[in-house]
Amino acid sequence: MASAMRTVMAASIGAAVALGVAAPAATAAPKAPGPTRLEPALDAAVPAAVDPVSNIALNPLAGTGVNPLDNSVGTTVGDLPLSTAMVTGQVADGTNLQEIVKGLTG
Repeated sequence: MASAMRTVMAASIGAAVALGVAAPAATAAPKAPGPTRLEPALDAAVPAAVDPVSNIALNPLAGTGVNPLDNSVGTTVGDLPLSTAMVTGQVADGTNLQEIVKGLTG
């Protein structure tokens, strides 16, 4: 009885291998792990915490008569005018961090 059972099992396995019906787990390549994600609560909390900070005016005295950043120095070298207003102009006019980052990244 045992030898008959072995014969049937061997024939079944041989037929499965011949037909290409192997166990998919045995022949499948291991999958690479997916990207790690933050918890859904953190996915919602991070933008909610960063957006208000990025929209705050960097210079709250912009547009007033006592704006300490509204001072620029300029000169002309040959026919080329040079001024510090190009560098400090946005902050002196009252921009926020989001607009500066947008200007840098394009």
